[in-house]
Amino acid sequence: MPLKRFASATVLGIAALAAAADFDIRNYGARAGETCTAAIQKALDAADAAGGGRVVVPAGTWTSGTVWLRSRVELHLAKGAVLKGSTRQEDYNRNDAFPENFWSDGEEWSGGHLVLGYKVEGASITGEGTIDGSGPAFFGECDEDSRFPWYKYGLKLHPTDRSWFRPGHMVTFFLSKDIRLSGVTLANTPAWTAHFRCCDGLDIRNVTIDADRTIANSDGFSIDCTRNVVVDGCTIKTGDDGFAIRASCKLHADAHPCENIRISNCDVWSCCYGVRFGIGTGTVRDVAVENCRFHESANGIGLQPAWIQGKKGVYIEDIRLSRCEFKECARPVDSNARSDDWRIRDILFEDCRFESLQPIAFHSPASRHPENVTFRNCARKHLDALRVRHHRGWGGERSKKFIEGGPVTNLRIENCQPSEERTGLLVLSFDDRNFGDWVKALPIFEKYGAHATFFVCGPIDGEAVRAMKRLSEAGHSVGLHGLRHANADEAIAKKGADRYYKEEIEPQREACRVAYIPIKSFAYPNCRRSDEADALFKRRGFAHVRGGHKGVAPFDPKGEKQEGLAPIHTVDRAFIPAEKAKGQFRLDTVIAGEAYHTDIEDILKCIRRAAERKEAFVLTSHGISPGAKGISMKTEWLERILATAKECGVRAVGFDEL
Repeated sequence: MPLKRFASATVLGIAALAAAADFDIRNYGARAGETCTAAIQKALDAADAAGGGRVVVPAGTWTSGTVWLRSRVELHLAKGAVLKGSTRQEDYNRNDAFPENFWSDGEEWSGGHLVLGYKVEGASITGEGTIDGSGPAFFGECDEDSRFPWYKYGLKLHPTDRSWFRPGHMVTFFLSKDIRLSGVTLANTPAWTAHFRCCDGLDIRNVTIDADRTIANSDGFSIDCTRNVVVDGCTIKTGDDGFAIRASCKLHADAHPCENIRISNCDVWSCCYGVRFGIGTGTVRDVAVENCRFHESANGIGLQPAWIQGKKGVYIEDIRLSRCEFKECARPVDSNARSDDWRIRDILFEDCRFESLQPIAFHSPASRHPENVTFRNCARKHLDALRVRHHRGWGGERSKKFIEGGPVTNLRIENCQPSEERTGLLVLSFDDRNFGDWVKALPIFEKYGAHATFFVCGPIDGEAVRAMKRLSEAGHSVGLHGLRHANADEAIAKKGADRYYKEEIEPQREACRVAYIPIKSFAYPNCRRSDEADALFKRRGFAHVRGGHKGVAPFDPKGEKQEGLAPIHTVDRAFIPAEKAKGQFRLDTVIAGEAYHTDIEDILKCIRRAAERKEAFVLTSHGISPGAKGISMKTEWLERILATAKECGVRAVGFDEL
């Protein structure tokens, strides 16, 4: 098993390095405030001559040009240490320093590197310090504003020095074995952050990449023609791809497939692709991405055999993504095959959650199609806009579909949402001003991929605005519950519909408009409504109102038993067909709380019924806390309700998602 072999070799290498001597760069002439390239290289060479060791960069800022790593040598950056990239061309290696080096005249970056390993074995970069490539120093202001969602922070395309351009990959390894990166921060890269080409054995743990997100080409980890890779627990913020899984070595692609790669537990902020598979002429295969979160990407996942039209593209096969979240992207998955000879096959997405402006898309020429693509237990939430620097023209026409484009040979979509297949719905809501309870419960909702609606009464003041925006940003719906919590039926009968609306609803709605909080739903206080009230809210442009079921709960709010009432899960009028929920203006609710002597087992049976019969069940409470009283939700109840809904395949949604 390749990964077992790699892990064993790495552990042995770590043990050997731990027993070796330390080589402090100050003992080789490094001085703070001076360019220390030669001194650092002397320390690396001394460790190499000793058969291995640890080169220590102590706390402080140490300016350097290219340093060449050596086999069995650990470059250790102590806490507070900054290895700062020089801004002078003469401090970096030449483009022709070794045969496999490359650069880009079109994108204007050179073949110079800050930290370079060429044909080394057992080398590592560790510690709590930082490698800083001085990226912003090579650029002026942004050349243009954000025309596209994938450059939300502005865009710097060209360096100020147009004769030399800028350094290329900040940290790079070529044709190397058993490489380890642990704990360090890689910041302000001038181009790609960390590139690994034709390597065998790569272990990256708890590394932070913090790039200047206005710089184009500031990719995070570029894994190219490299095999036996583990990346775990990393945080990546880039102005380009988070991960680029490539097979693009012109000299060695056939002999070095990019394979056996495991990426897990990472958070990725990317202005382009979260993970891009492809580019080159070789093979990318056997890649697993698990339990990762991708934020603000133009495309969460890209399957792209070639960058430009050509005869040969990458063969991409056996790619598996599971338990991943894609938050705020233009398109969650995009496949675009441009070359004449390419392959995309055996692709699996399982238990993934997508938030995007547009659906998943597969595009390919008529002569060839992707094969064996499966989406299993996945869900897509449609976004009308992105929060960061958004222009509504980005991304073209919006669509709420799960997938579009094609064709794909043997495409399977199993238990995914939105889907033509009906599924049960739990429409969960909470009332009044229990902001602290609601915010504290957000991790529980996130744990189960569930959403609710929070109906707010009282003035929409600073406290309310902050809470409503926090809830909205977490994917929940927010609605109105009246300025004075007045019963609509009584107020309209006494004052008339227009006066009631002007005094009770308009102040709340106008405050939300000023605060850029879209409002689509209203919940009647005490479930008191009338047909005239329904007509009023429909005329005023609300999408839904929430009323209440009378005589459904076996106990009334005073705790008095209502004779002759059966358990809620047996009462047909407490449910509606799920397919009708979207078009139903008024949704009536069951109220949960200790005051109603709520039987949590009965509520769980309601959820199971909704799953079995493809029905929608509307449930309401007020606060959420461990010892909740009155008409509030015990935290334990919420956990059990959401766990049961997920187990049964019932979607827990807010009113705005209907």
